[in-house]
Amino acid sequence: MKKIRALYFLIAALLLLLACNLMSRPATNPTPLGSSPAETSPTSANSQTTSGMQSKALAAIQYVPGSSQKICQLVGETDREFNQPTANQTESRYGLVGDDLGYSFESNGKLFFLFGDSSPTSTFNGKPNLGKDPPRDPDDNDAIAFTTDTSLNLCIKLNFITDSIDAYKNPVVLNAQGQLAITLRAFEIPIAGINDNGKMYVIFATDHVGAFSTRTVVGGSDDDANTFHYLYDFSKGSDAKFINVAIANGNDGYLYFWGTQGGNLYRKSPPFLARKPIGSMNSLTGIEYLHAVNPNGSPVFMPNESDAMPLFHDDLQGQQVSDCMGELGVNWNPFVKRWIVLYNCLNDTPANPRGIYMRTALQPWGPWSAAQTIFSPVMDGGYCHFIHRAVSAQNPTACDNLSDPGRVDVNGGDYAPYFISRFTTGDAAGATSTFYYTLSTWNPYTEVIMKTTIQAQTP
Repeated sequence: MKKIRALYFLIAALLLLLACNLMSRPATNPTPLGSSPAETSPTSANSQTTSGMQSKALAAIQYVPGSSQKICQLVGETDREFNQPTANQTESRYGLVGDDLGYSFESNGKLFFLFGDSSPTSTFNGKPNLGKDPPRDPDDNDAIAFTTDTSLNLCIKLNFITDSIDAYKNPVVLNAQGQLAITLRAFEIPIAGINDNGKMYVIFATDHVGAFSTRTVVGGSDDDANTFHYLYDFSKGSDAKFINVAIANGNDGYLYFWGTQGGNLYRKSPPFLARKPIGSMNSLTGIEYLHAVNPNGSPVFMPNESDAMPLFHDDLQGQQVSDCMGELGVNWNPFVKRWIVLYNCLNDTPANPRGIYMRTALQPWGPWSAAQTIFSPVMDGGYCHFIHRAVSAQNPTACDNLSDPGRVDVNGGDYAPYFISRFTTGDAAGATSTFYYTLSTWNPYTEVIMKTTIQAQTP
């Protein structure tokens, strides 16, 4: 009996010692970024600058130099580079001279394109067609088109949503009383769209203050983009981080939203990430914002937009942070098995000339690879070919005939690289892919379709 009692006390002592040891260990719950040392807290991607922490697997996906090429000019009557009719001849078919942007998304078998700040012809079908001419409204000046083409060939054929005189229609967002819920003037535009459970939803940017819009709202359409009804504000206020937005289905039960800031932080923003369950686009309920990434790679999402932390920062040579994001496109590429983000950046360094940047990641939250310039208007045949180079004291002789009337002293640009996912091709075994995207050129005021090839880097 004494031996049993002694054994009992020995076991009890061991259990007590084990409990004390467990209680003395530090907690492993995620800690908000910036509140504790990096080795004990989740890792924010805001430490992932161009020269910061990188994933070897992600860095293996490389842009193939020289592969970024123009396929066609998407809108306008004449391709400015070749002085040939465009595939869509939008002036004679829809009364549309030019526009920019061109975010695309699939909805009910059609590929829709969202165009911003569109310029109408003075008349169409013998009727007035300018911004103040009914049925147009001076508070709305954008356009929406779609295609059913399943291959690019030389270009794609667009069909625009039309108004009562059969010209392109300016989309509006209506409130419950059938009145305009928001304005869509200059720099107030349809930003991104998605089909969720069979219904079309489009994020619109409005409340232009400073350089760009400062609020986004969600509009729903039951009639293939002919009518939109206001549903809710998506991002607003001084902490708004989702003004320019890209949307994708994560195939994990969530819709993901990558966003950047607006107003005077337009094209000076880092990117942020949010998500909400598939099937929930009819309200803001369920949205959550990426706050951190744990050391094991798992994300930490929180319910308030103010909790959203940057995915990464861009920098200049010497580690000086220089965020440059505005418009952005994001897409999952099944051939290289990576998320890819494209964005225009004016930073100009030896490693990355200004132009269209690309980064890749295994997960929507990263870690994101270092930036690569996949299109430089200087080195990749943009200027003097399909992007106007301004006539100036530095360049007194014109190198092209691309300029819009009265704008020969205005440089063209390269911005808004939005994926056209329907046409992505590739070889999964060889880990190579060619993707297509729209690119706006400012002068001429239009957009073109581009293609770029990427591949896994060989050891």
